[in-house]
Amino acid sequence: RGDEGEGPFDKYSDSEEIIEQCSSISRQQIVELVASLRSQHVGDRENTELALLLARLYQALFPLVPNLVLSVRGKQKEKDSCSLAEVSFLVEKEAEDMFNVWISSKLSQFSTSLFSLTSTAGSFLTSLPAWDKVTISETGDSGQEINSIISIPPSPSLPLITSLLSLASTIHRSHPSSFPQSLLSPTSINIFQMILSHYASLSSQALTQNFALQLLFDLHFTQTLLVSRDTKEQFSTTLSTLLSSLETNIDPFDLSVFSPHLHSRVKKAAARCVSGLGCLVPADRVAIISSYKISTTQDSHNILCVEPQPCPRFQLLPLSTASLAKVSAKAALSPTHLQLPAVDAKKTAAGNKSPVHRAAASFFGSMPWFGTNS
Repeated sequence: RGDEGEGPFDKYSDSEEIIEQCSSISRQQIVELVASLRSQHVGDRENTELALLLARLYQALFPLVPNLVLSVRGKQKEKDSCSLAEVSFLVEKEAEDMFNVWISSKLSQFSTSLFSLTSTAGSFLTSLPAWDKVTISETGDSGQEINSIISIPPSPSLPLITSLLSLASTIHRSHPSSFPQSLLSPTSINIFQMILSHYASLSSQALTQNFALQLLFDLHFTQTLLVSRDTKEQFSTTLSTLLSSLETNIDPFDLSVFSPHLHSRVKKAAARCVSGLGCLVPADRVAIISSYKISTTQDSHNILCVEPQPCPRFQLLPLSTASLAKVSAKAALSPTHLQLPAVDAKKTAAGNKSPVHRAAASFFGSMPWFGTNS
């Protein structure tokens, strides 16, 4: 019939309008979904893990729903689709915001844990680690050599390293390799700023020499781990001022004696902790810290003793003459079958006369079970 093509719409000529309308509705629904989730859950500070779940949802939205990409894109090519680029930017930005909400909550917990490091006398036992004892030699006025024993902090203070390891473990459990590239670097900067802020408040108080020396170690340790090449200039002035303020609590002569031993132990501590704190350490610092050489000697309290020499190879047992004859008589183990090099008869004869060979031959020959045919 002639009116077969008539109807409410022509499916052949109106398809572009339908696809465009589907694209518009899809974009609108995605925008409303993002706004609705933000208004309902972003203010929930008690359940910060939900923010991480929403960030994962936004990350996986387009990869796991390819038909949604087709609906948003419409008739446009993927590279030329402004609609898809706009919606993708919105979803990626929202995912990054959700990651920042989650990281901010973890940094708040880190700051609370770090505040347990105080200058009160009662906190020394819970803050300071066991110190290394180092023997130094000095020449007295009379020319005699005088040996003295000094104590040097070998590791960061307990609240600092505990807070850092706890934060790093939390981030590791959340698979940090899937985080946006622009997220972890600001996290390291924020951590170092919190440490500087807290240590600045401690430096303004009256400190004992030992506690000031431990704080000095902590600052050098965190600077080695967290300050990258790009952020070095940002913290140079503040860090120098803070270090000078702490050094005023240490005797200048003692500081000159302690400094070489202190810096060497800072490098050792950083090399030990770089793996556990890997997600917080900038990429350019990982390669540098990993190149630090750690002494193979055993520390008394914080490193396991590992045998430096491997187990030597066992010496080969000499075979008796009878055993050699029986082995050579078997076709499967013949030199021709195994393609072994020919044995010099003179060398073999000389070897048969060696004391070791004769002793082995007499030992294996005295055993009735050795070399018998089954």
